[in-house]
Amino acid sequence: MTDPTPSTPPPTDEYVTFIQNQLPGLEDGDYQLDIGQYVNDSDHQRISGDALSRSYTFAVLGDRFRLSNPAATVASTFPASNDTGEFSTVLPHVVFTSPSFPWARAPQYPPGKDAEGDVPTWLAVLVLDDDDAAAYPTLGLPAVTATPGDGSAPVTATPGDRLTPVTATLGDLFPPGAYGHTTLGENYSYFTGATDTSGLQVGQQVTDPVQTIDIPLALLADIAPTLGDLELTAHVRRLSVQNKPMALGAQPPADPIGTFAIVVGNRLPQPAKQSHAYLVSLESLAGFLPTTSDGGTLTTSGLDMTKSLRLAVLLHWTFFTKQDESAAFVDRLEQLNGRTITKVSGQTVYGPDAANTNLRLTAPGASPPISTALDSGYVPLDHDLRTTESTVSWYRGPLSPIDRTPAGITLPISSPDQALVFDPTTGMFDASLAAAWTIGRLVALQDQSYASSLYAWKKGLTQAVVDSVERTIIDEVFGDLLAPPPATQPPATQPPTAQAAAPAAPASTRTLLHDTMRLIKNAGAQ
Repeated sequence: MTDPTPSTPPPTDEYVTFIQNQLPGLEDGDYQLDIGQYVNDSDHQRISGDALSRSYTFAVLGDRFRLSNPAATVASTFPASNDTGEFSTVLPHVVFTSPSFPWARAPQYPPGKDAEGDVPTWLAVLVLDDDDAAAYPTLGLPAVTATPGDGSAPVTATPGDRLTPVTATLGDLFPPGAYGHTTLGENYSYFTGATDTSGLQVGQQVTDPVQTIDIPLALLADIAPTLGDLELTAHVRRLSVQNKPMALGAQPPADPIGTFAIVVGNRLPQPAKQSHAYLVSLESLAGFLPTTSDGGTLTTSGLDMTKSLRLAVLLHWTFFTKQDESAAFVDRLEQLNGRTITKVSGQTVYGPDAANTNLRLTAPGASPPISTALDSGYVPLDHDLRTTESTVSWYRGPLSPIDRTPAGITLPISSPDQALVFDPTTGMFDASLAAAWTIGRLVALQDQSYASSLYAWKKGLTQAVVDSVERTIIDEVFGDLLAPPPATQPPATQPPTAQAAAPAAPASTRTLLHDTMRLIKNAGAQ
């Protein structure tokens, strides 16, 4: 369901909010607004004759067959372009900066969906590889090119060449009878059956450049998402971008909360294959989608399954999925340790770790204890002391595998200087624990809930100490004066007589008590 009143979490909490969709106010396209006015009498009978009417046309512009500015529209892709890794268990996807972009158009008109229900996206991420190109020789445009310098000798392209989108124009999406001579031929496209170019919208020309790929209908029936799948392959995420890594020289975002749309593919990449991912438009192509997730049958009956469907490619990238040499995170770390990975009779064999697997500086010719410190992961860094003096101290990160617990430090400590350790062998300080203490304090104070609780606890503790001192002073100075008088019994043989009134405390004592209480209260308030 669409989130009508999204709440913005604190950036430091690092919450991720998943939203089903974010529909635009109006979908991209051309619109006509008709307005009519007339006057009725008291009996609701029209007395103004013909209605006064006006007709207005307007358009909501947006990307349709190509991305006008991919760098501003697409935040990222996964896997990244030309990346290599263990991707056989992940679905490729595209992240958009505009949260409503996947619903700016529709795969069928009229959409026939309630805005509060599941709404299918008009975008899809199709994943193909060389096996698909080999199984379907008609995949893409004809795999025949001319030899340079010879306009007649054909050369058969490789399967991978046929997976590269072809640069064309919008006119190539129309049948030959609708717009001169095009390369579409008898295949299908968005404008199948059109007799002219009236299907173009405001601002679009038949000469506009696009990228296209021709996918055989038999292959499309097996790999394309169904209309129901398109309701699940796009969603919105709202998350903190305050701590997101940025490119060198980039400015931090003005809004710490980012809202992005994600379109996910429906096909896993094959291991040990180079995969091609295509972000394609499925606008008005619901009839060319499979009937069920099992594939094999398209929604529209009577289609010639020997033909292809020409799709506009909005974005194309490639990546490689490893298999023989594992690209998992653990295996990559082990390779950093110097461990070799080989295949013996089809089995993966891991070699021994290197003798020293630490990330460290090297200083040829350095003698102990300098070389010992460097081998343990230490680095010398400039150190500004609190006394305004400067020196050079040792530092190592928290992931060093060497147990270097220094002596002479008793926890807890109240300042980083208490964690400085003097190394008499080099005459330098070890500032590693002092830096860790400072970083830990800063990270803790960055947490708003923790910092608020800590402040409330310290304020309450201070008030409790002030109250305790106040009671002690009162008891010591005015204990006898404020103590209740001892109870006395009248003599049994004497009849009760009128008792004289107890003498009042001297005015000087009352004034002293009042001033002391006021000073204590003021001290507690401060």
